[in-house]
Amino acid sequence: MNLKRTSLILLLVGFFVAGLSPLSYASDRGEPCPHPEIKKGTILEMARQSGKFTILLKALEITGLTDELQKEGSITVLAPTDDAFRRMSEGERQDLLNDKEYLKDLILLHVIDGAVKMKDAVAREKIVSKEGDELFFYTDAAGTFVNDAKVIMADVEATNGVVHVIDTVLFPWK
Repeated sequence: MNLKRTSLILLLVGFFVAGLSPLSYASDRGEPCPHPEIKKGTILEMARQSGKFTILLKALEITGLTDELQKEGSITVLAPTDDAFRRMSEGERQDLLNDKEYLKDLILLHVIDGAVKMKDAVAREKIVSKEGDELFFYTDAAGTFVNDAKVIMADVEATNGVVHVIDTVLFPWK
Protein backbone atom coordinates (compact mmCIF):
# COMPACT_ATOMS: atom_id res chain seq x y z
CA MET A 1 0.00 0.00 0.00
CA ASN A 2 1.42 3.40 -0.90
CA LEU A 3 1.84 6.23 1.61
CA LYS A 4 -0.95 8.45 0.22
CA ARG A 5 -3.50 5.63 0.35
CA THR A 6 -2.43 4.66 3.88
CA SER A 7 -2.72 8.31 5.03
CA LEU A 8 -6.21 8.60 3.56
CA ILE A 9 -7.35 5.38 5.23
CA LEU A 10 -5.95 6.52 8.60
CA LEU A 11 -7.67 9.91 8.22
CA LEU A 12 -11.05 8.29 7.46
CA VAL A 13 -10.66 5.80 10.32
CA GLY A 14 -9.86 8.74 12.63
CA PHE A 15 -13.07 10.53 11.57
CA PHE A 16 -15.22 7.48 12.21
CA VAL A 17 -13.54 6.62 15.53
CA ALA A 18 -14.28 10.18 16.64
CA GLY A 19 -17.90 9.73 15.52
CA LEU A 20 -17.61 12.19 12.65
CA SER A 21 -17.93 11.95 8.93
CA PRO A 22 -15.69 14.23 6.86
CA LEU A 23 -18.77 16.36 6.07
CA SER A 24 -19.87 16.70 9.67
CA TYR A 25 -16.31 17.56 10.66
CA ALA A 26 -16.32 20.49 8.26
CA SER A 27 -19.83 21.68 9.15
CA ASP A 28 -19.21 21.32 12.89
CA ARG A 29 -16.37 23.79 12.48
CA GLY A 30 -18.45 26.22 10.41
CA GLU A 31 -16.51 25.50 7.23
CA PRO A 32 -18.30 25.30 3.88
CA CYS A 33 -19.40 21.88 2.67
CA PRO A 34 -19.78 22.13 -1.09
CA HIS A 35 -22.34 20.03 -2.93
CA PRO A 36 -21.29 19.95 -6.59
CA GLU A 37 -24.60 18.43 -7.72
CA ILE A 38 -26.46 21.60 -6.71
CA LYS A 39 -25.95 24.62 -8.93
CA LYS A 40 -25.61 27.94 -7.17
CA GLY A 41 -28.77 30.03 -7.32
CA THR A 42 -31.10 31.74 -4.88
CA ILE A 43 -31.80 30.03 -1.58
CA LEU A 44 -35.20 28.94 -2.90
CA GLU A 45 -33.75 27.53 -6.14
CA MET A 46 -31.08 25.59 -4.27
CA ALA A 47 -33.64 24.20 -1.79
CA ARG A 48 -35.74 22.96 -4.69
CA GLN A 49 -32.73 21.37 -6.40
CA SER A 50 -31.65 19.45 -3.32
CA GLY A 51 -34.95 17.59 -2.86
CA LYS A 52 -34.39 17.51 0.93
CA PHE A 53 -36.57 20.49 1.86
CA THR A 54 -40.01 19.64 0.42
CA ILE A 55 -41.87 20.24 3.70
CA LEU A 56 -40.11 23.58 4.22
CA LEU A 57 -40.99 24.55 0.63
CA LYS A 58 -44.62 23.57 1.26
CA ALA A 59 -44.66 25.70 4.42
CA LEU A 60 -43.24 28.65 2.48
CA GLU A 61 -45.98 28.27 -0.11
CA ILE A 62 -48.74 28.03 2.53
CA THR A 63 -47.53 31.17 4.31
CA GLY A 64 -46.83 33.18 1.18
CA LEU A 65 -43.16 33.54 2.16
CA THR A 66 -41.74 31.93 -0.97
CA ASP A 67 -40.61 35.33 -2.26
CA GLU A 68 -38.65 35.88 0.96
CA LEU A 69 -36.13 33.21 -0.10
CA GLN A 70 -36.15 34.28 -3.74
CA LYS A 71 -35.65 38.02 -3.44
CA GLU A 72 -32.42 39.89 -3.99
CA GLY A 73 -30.53 41.00 -0.96
CA SER A 74 -28.79 39.08 1.73
CA ILE A 75 -30.38 36.71 4.23
CA THR A 76 -29.42 33.69 6.26
CA VAL A 77 -31.73 30.69 6.43
CA LEU A 78 -31.56 27.97 9.05
CA ALA A 79 -33.09 25.24 6.89
CA PRO A 80 -34.63 22.23 8.63
CA THR A 81 -34.56 19.16 6.41
CA ASP A 82 -37.57 16.96 5.70
CA ASP A 83 -36.13 14.55 8.29
CA ALA A 84 -36.23 17.39 10.85
CA PHE A 85 -39.94 17.93 10.14
CA ARG A 86 -40.53 14.17 10.28
CA ARG A 87 -39.31 14.12 13.88
CA MET A 88 -42.76 15.52 14.66
CA SER A 89 -45.72 13.19 14.52
CA GLU A 90 -47.90 13.29 11.39
CA GLY A 91 -50.66 14.95 13.43
CA GLU A 92 -48.34 17.63 14.80
CA ARG A 93 -47.01 18.32 11.30
CA GLN A 94 -50.53 18.65 9.88
CA ASP A 95 -51.61 20.93 12.75
CA LEU A 96 -48.58 23.10 12.08
CA LEU A 97 -49.26 23.28 8.33
CA ASN A 98 -52.92 24.17 9.03
CA ASP A 99 -52.08 27.10 11.36
CA LYS A 100 -50.94 29.68 8.81
CA GLU A 101 -50.11 32.48 11.29
CA TYR A 102 -48.08 30.29 13.63
CA LEU A 103 -46.40 28.62 10.64
CA LYS A 104 -45.40 32.04 9.32
CA ASP A 105 -43.80 32.91 12.68
CA LEU A 106 -42.05 29.53 12.69
CA ILE A 107 -40.61 30.11 9.19
CA LEU A 108 -39.46 33.66 10.03
CA LEU A 109 -37.72 32.27 13.13
CA HIS A 110 -35.47 30.39 10.69
CA VAL A 111 -34.51 33.58 8.77
CA ILE A 112 -31.91 36.21 9.72
CA ASP A 113 -31.27 39.51 7.97
CA GLY A 114 -27.85 39.54 6.28
CA ALA A 115 -25.54 36.70 5.27
CA VAL A 116 -24.10 35.36 8.52
CA LYS A 117 -21.40 32.68 8.35
CA MET A 118 -21.54 30.09 11.11
CA LYS A 119 -18.24 31.07 12.74
CA ASP A 120 -19.55 34.65 12.97
CA ALA A 121 -22.88 33.49 14.43
CA VAL A 122 -21.07 31.43 17.08
CA ALA A 123 -18.79 34.38 17.87
CA ARG A 124 -21.84 36.65 18.33
CA GLU A 125 -23.59 33.94 20.40
CA LYS A 126 -27.08 35.32 19.82
CA ILE A 127 -28.84 36.85 16.83
CA VAL A 128 -32.40 38.12 16.47
CA SER A 129 -34.44 36.34 13.79
CA LYS A 130 -36.90 38.01 11.40
CA GLU A 131 -39.64 36.63 13.67
CA GLY A 132 -38.18 38.60 16.58
CA ASP A 133 -36.92 35.86 18.89
CA GLU A 134 -33.25 35.50 19.73
CA LEU A 135 -31.38 32.52 18.33
CA PHE A 136 -28.48 31.14 20.40
CA PHE A 137 -25.42 29.78 18.58
CA TYR A 138 -22.74 27.67 20.26
CA THR A 139 -20.23 24.91 19.69
CA ASP A 140 -19.45 22.08 22.08
CA ALA A 141 -17.94 18.61 21.85
CA ALA A 142 -21.06 17.31 20.07
CA GLY A 143 -20.98 19.92 17.30
CA THR A 144 -22.37 23.33 16.42
CA PHE A 145 -25.91 24.25 17.45
CA VAL A 146 -28.53 26.93 17.09
CA ASN A 147 -30.86 26.65 20.08
CA ASP A 148 -31.38 22.86 20.28
CA ALA A 149 -30.87 22.16 16.55
CA LYS A 150 -27.57 20.70 15.39
CA VAL A 151 -26.03 22.35 12.36
CA ILE A 152 -25.46 19.49 9.93
CA MET A 153 -24.15 21.65 7.12
CA ALA A 154 -22.90 25.22 7.40
CA ASP A 155 -22.19 28.12 5.07
CA VAL A 156 -23.93 26.92 1.92
CA GLU A 157 -23.64 30.02 -0.23
CA ALA A 158 -26.48 31.17 -2.48
CA THR A 159 -26.76 34.22 -4.73
CA ASN A 160 -28.93 35.94 -2.11
CA GLY A 161 -27.38 34.77 1.13
CA VAL A 162 -26.26 31.74 3.07
CA VAL A 163 -27.95 28.57 4.34
CA HIS A 164 -27.16 26.51 7.42
CA VAL A 165 -28.88 23.12 7.33
CA ILE A 166 -30.24 22.01 10.72
CA ASP A 167 -31.58 18.71 12.01
CA THR A 168 -34.45 20.06 14.13
CA VAL A 169 -37.31 22.48 13.52
CA LEU A 170 -37.08 25.56 15.74
CA PHE A 171 -40.27 26.79 17.44
CA PRO A 172 -41.13 30.38 18.38
CA TRP A 173 -41.64 31.26 22.03
CA LYS A 174 -45.13 32.65 21.33
